[in-house]
Amino acid sequence: MEVHPSAAVPLVVLTSLFALGLLPVAAPGATAASYWFAGLGVALAFAASLLLHELAHAALARRYGVGTRRIVLWSFGGAAEQTAPLPHPRADAVVAAAGPLVNAAIGLVCWTVALVVAPFLPPTPLAALLWLGAANLVASVFALLPGAPLDGGRLLRALVWARTGDRDSADRTARRWGRALGTLLLSVGSAVVILFGQFVGVWFAVAGWGLWAPRTIGGPEPDPEALTS
Repeated sequence: MEVHPSAAVPLVVLTSLFALGLLPVAAPGATAASYWFAGLGVALAFAASLLLHELAHAALARRYGVGTRRIVLWSFGGAAEQTAPLPHPRADAVVAAAGPLVNAAIGLVCWTVALVVAPFLPPTPLAALLWLGAANLVASVFALLPGAPLDGGRLLRALVWARTGDRDSADRTARRWGRALGTLLLSVGSAVVILFGQFVGVWFAVAGWGLWAPRTIGGPEPDPEALTS
């Protein structure tokens, strides 16, 4: 496993977001130190969930006889780089779906645990657990958007590959969808920031930029068989 230096960026951003914005609103009245501690805990736990996401890709690929060269965590999630193409569309789809399903499961477990232990936890750690669940569910949905290099792009490629029998053509289709999706997210995010001054637009814009130009934002060198989230 490798941790790219750019992985520090979302760690700092998420810690600040939770400590300065989300946790004080969800659990008012606590000390600033407790918000920063809980925010860092959520950010680190979310990074761990991204690692589990990539390990799920690697484990399923291994079942189909394909190894994983390396797992890299970077500014936009992670990548599990396979040593060879998967043998058929079904394998491609199963391996791609594994990561988002792990994030969805983590999110649901966090919310379930929060409901069970709510009477016994102080407000700040309870809010942190709920936000960790929400972050994983959002990550799961985002990863399933239909465009390369997201897992949803791999699912789209598997579908086109199964229908046409042409893997290369299916790969080009997924990449075109990825560029279109990146353009849409970048445009919508920029409009939200400019017209409404909403910070959430920055996330859309950055996500769109990440789909368009992974080489320009400090990510790992792309691999044709990389699974990203």
